[in-house]
Amino acid sequence: MELTALTLNCWGIAGVSKDRKIRIDAIANHLQSGCYDFVFLQEVWVEEDFQLIANKVVNVMPYSHYFHSGVIGGGVCILSKAKIVDVYFHAWSLNGYIHKIQHGDWFGGKGVGLCTVIYHGLKINLYVTHLHAEYNPASDEYHAHRVVQAFETSQMIRYTRNKADVCILGGDLNTEPGSLAYRLICDHTSLQDLYLTTGKPDSEGTTSETPANSYTAIESLNTCPNGKRIDFIMGSSREGLHIETVNVNIPLPSRIPGYSFSYSDHEAVCAKFRIVENQPNVADESRSKELSIWSLKEALQVCDSALRNLSNDRRNYWLAFGLFIVLLATLPFSHDGSRIVHYTLTVTHLFMTLVAVFCLIMATLWNRIELHGILAGKLAIMTRLKFLENL
Repeated sequence: MELTALTLNCWGIAGVSKDRKIRIDAIANHLQSGCYDFVFLQEVWVEEDFQLIANKVVNVMPYSHYFHSGVIGGGVCILSKAKIVDVYFHAWSLNGYIHKIQHGDWFGGKGVGLCTVIYHGLKINLYVTHLHAEYNPASDEYHAHRVVQAFETSQMIRYTRNKADVCILGGDLNTEPGSLAYRLICDHTSLQDLYLTTGKPDSEGTTSETPANSYTAIESLNTCPNGKRIDFIMGSSREGLHIETVNVNIPLPSRIPGYSFSYSDHEAVCAKFRIVENQPNVADESRSKELSIWSLKEALQVCDSALRNLSNDRRNYWLAFGLFIVLLATLPFSHDGSRIVHYTLTVTHLFMTLVAVFCLIMATLWNRIELHGILAGKLAIMTRLKFLENL
């Protein structure tokens, strides 16, 4: 059986993403071609955009599901030629910071979604996900969040794949091949990065900040001239079956026909592959165990580093809170002089009070939330590591 799947980060943030409505309509028009059996979309933050796409492709992919989560939705959805018989969504235990409004990941309620379909007699699990973005590679404050998210993704796939003949993951992992988050997903689920099986170099399959994309900033090209490959289609199958990749390519042109801009700030990825009969390879299973242990140990180091940073942050927020309380106590509330001086004192008091409250929340509530999220991930990683080491 031959299948074709597509994944695309649609960059559909209302009021932020440029040319959103035109691009969403163009994406829907492309999907109407009927070339794809399954489509995985990310950053569809406006539900009306999902409905527009689903309505336009209903004749070729009559089944679809949008995963609701967080404040503005999960942003991920799946379109399918096959009937969807079951759905599930797991929201991340760690997903950025509420006060980082300019990043917005916390408000999106990201996670990993699952749709189970029956297609040509095979039970297929379709997973769609979108890991936390990497905003500053030189100082990645979200590294631990992305590592925990990747491990939670691998956990969910392991827990739900038992009765599936084939598992397919499509999404924006915001991490490049070989990175820890990438390895945690591949090593612990037996998922293959289908692009790698083609033998093509990564430079030909870049999907983010590519030189051909109209939305790529010049600064990004100076740092990484060829762009990055962070969008993936991965697959695995039960014992007795094997996924044989036919081709993986970038299916969309660099510009929407009739316009001077691209379909998204990411490139779409299309994978065509066959499901064939095959015997298990014991040597591959042994090698997979070694890689899993290696990546788990590295993930524990990341969690330990994040816990140390949390302790330092907590101390610094308490110090800042104490400082602002002292300043508030020593600063007069009023002044008998001019109105300007009185107004300045009032605004200063208000500002310092807000900052003190913010520091108090970050030192207590938010610090505990992130602490428990990282601890939960660390303990789960340790449990899995002990199991593998004792096999």
